Amino acid sequence: MIAILFISLWLGVCGYALWRGGQPERFVAVMFLVAAPLSSVLYSADSWHGMQPGIFAVDLVMLGLLLVIALRANRYWPIAIAAMQVFQVIGQLLKLADRDMPILVYWISTVVWAYPMLILLLLGTVRHRNRVKRLGPEVSWSRSSPPLD
Repeated sequence: MIAILFISLWLGVCGYALWRGGQPERFVAVMFLVAAPLSSVLYSADSWHGMQPGIFAVDLVMLGLLLVIALRANRYWPIAIAAMQVFQVIGQLLKLADRDMPILVYWISTVVWAYPMLILLLLGTVRHRNRVKRLGPEVSWSRSSPPLD
């Protein structure tokens, strides 16, 4: 049931961001669309007792990309998503430090953050869409940053 909820939310939000979002929303949607299936492929059911190295690598790459977007985008929501990604990476590092961490704590510290991240992407896309309707086209990137085209 949780998997069906996540997949529905993931596809719906990412599809909407690709359809109606600006460049930052689209970049994050593509990142999410690549990272989730890649993490599923790299997931090992045997390693709930240790860190998931493949998923940790995906999380680190996502963190780097989200930080770049958060620093360059002319939006506030990428900062919050990047912060949530930091929590996911910290959760992986905690599991590396403590192999006996309870599975539920590991799951909460690494997986649960995906839901609020998707909700923030949705809210960011809706707000972008409303601003464009009200004010016309908007600048996606801060003036001090070159575009990420």
